[in-house]
Amino acid sequence: MNKAAKPISLLLSLAILLSAAYLSALPLSAAAQRAYIDATDVNIRADATKNSKSYGKISNDFVTVNGQKKGTDNYIWYNITYGSITGYIRGDYVTLINDQTDKTFEEQIAEFPESYRPFLRELHAVYPNWKFYADNISMTLDEAVQLEVSLKVSEYASLSWRAMDKGCYDWTSGKWSSFESGRWNYVSREVIKYYMDPRNFLNASYIYSFMQQNYDPSRQNEDGVKSIIKGTFLEKGYSDPKDTAYGGSYSKVIMAAAQSSGVNPYVLAATIIQEQGVNGTSNLVSGKYPGYEGYYNFFNVKANGENPVLNGLIYAQNSNWNTRSASIIGGAAFCGNNYIKNGQNTYFYINYNIKDPNNINHQYAQAVQNAASSGYFVSKTYKNLKNAELDFLIPVYEDMPSALSALPAKNSNLNNYYFNSISVSGLTPSFSRFTYSYDLKVTGDTTVKVTMPSGASYVSANSYALGAGINTVRLKVKSQSGYTTDYVIDVNASKACTLYIDSGNGIVPGDPAEPDTPDPVPEPEPEPEEPVKILRGDASGDGKISLIDLALVQRYLLGITDLTGNNYIGADASGDNKISLIDLALIQRHLLGLIVLS
Repeated sequence: MNKAAKPISLLLSLAILLSAAYLSALPLSAAAQRAYIDATDVNIRADATKNSKSYGKISNDFVTVNGQKKGTDNYIWYNITYGSITGYIRGDYVTLINDQTDKTFEEQIAEFPESYRPFLRELHAVYPNWKFYADNISMTLDEAVQLEVSLKVSEYASLSWRAMDKGCYDWTSGKWSSFESGRWNYVSREVIKYYMDPRNFLNASYIYSFMQQNYDPSRQNEDGVKSIIKGTFLEKGYSDPKDTAYGGSYSKVIMAAAQSSGVNPYVLAATIIQEQGVNGTSNLVSGKYPGYEGYYNFFNVKANGENPVLNGLIYAQNSNWNTRSASIIGGAAFCGNNYIKNGQNTYFYINYNIKDPNNINHQYAQAVQNAASSGYFVSKTYKNLKNAELDFLIPVYEDMPSALSALPAKNSNLNNYYFNSISVSGLTPSFSRFTYSYDLKVTGDTTVKVTMPSGASYVSANSYALGAGINTVRLKVKSQSGYTTDYVIDVNASKACTLYIDSGNGIVPGDPAEPDTPDPVPEPEPEPEEPVKILRGDASGDGKISLIDLALVQRYLLGITDLTGNNYIGADASGDNKISLIDLALIQRHLLGLIVLS
């Protein structure tokens, strides 16, 4: 489901909030004193007085304490750092976190990598009854990012956040692919990586992205719903003579929806606000759309395509959602049956279905920030319930790097980390901008000429020493935005020689760089190579069949990725000389253990 129905002002405000979340998620040194700001909209002052300049505000979040001093008002003021801001906060808003170790809690979080634990310890200090569970994902973070090919960002996002991959950008016209009358563009892989790195959201405002969403009447009630909908159109209620069962109270309807669907009512309330905006002005809930008067779709179910409002109301009509309460109760049942009961039991998994790559498109929204912003709305209920008992299921990827994924800067720089050309006789397959793996045979010193888009630059060595045999050479191109892409060439040299790279600034022989693999012992006349055995279903060429191969075939069928040479042959699991849904199904069956591809 797209977010076309969301007011633009809400998107902008969420962007600001999420940027603040990133700043507050920086790792801290072991020696730092940490504290929790137990209040909302607290000013960070230039000095220890309420009359000094405010550098910004903070609400229910963690800070680093640098020191303290007594103000002119006789209060103790703490000098704190919050992201990039350093200033003073009055002491009665600050709760210091002591350094005593809770051994029982440490045992609970032992399953998490160390880079997760400082954030979990801080949350535990404030919310002692929360339980955190590590959910191991059978892929790396980068591999998971590659699966999320359909995520998008608002048309108002900076150019540095937009993708320029195949199908995302027209390199001839210089225009981005757009959706829903131009309101959405594909988002860059770096932004996706930031939002899919759980550690960026392990704080008091966004942790709810990982909260399990089952309805528990002992923990959830109407008062909690009222705290979420306060200040929104849901608080005001409605009047409809055909819909009187709940007295025109949205909070009562939402509680009824929770009871019938099994979904946490706080999640239902937050989702409606996320979908319809604070003021609820969308035609999906007005009941006045021409031709569909009296129909409502509060959860934007099936509200997608080029006319999301029309498509959503067609679904509402077919579902007989002819009152507000019918729409909310029916939409909650849709969410419960299709997501919660399907194992997508957190906002994170609802929006990034990485646990089921065979069904990766079964995701609630295409907006990249949806999981985080949905979690933020739920925080309104729980932030002051320090003794609440909540369960959080947090993804842990394979080989998790220690450094957190950074949110790219917002500017007009482009993610143009591609070559326009790689020119050398014998390159296989022929160069294509979105093909990153090639083969090349050389018999002596050889020059490869590369060209880049305006603003991009070549950042690898100007020459490579080759030994007789196979040498892996990586050519790296850097975009205006500062990120890089590797193009890999497996160079089969008949004898020791040098590969020169001409990037337009002249060849600089110097001392040739070594290739990625050690030089084999030179041989005067190499023996003929044995034919390479290609494993059916191995689209990546890594000698095994995994979720990566499934994703590559999916991306090929969607027209997003090219498969050539041995990768194409491997992807053709059926052996019929073409890549189709049959090959996708065969790889799926192999991964499920139903058949064996060889």
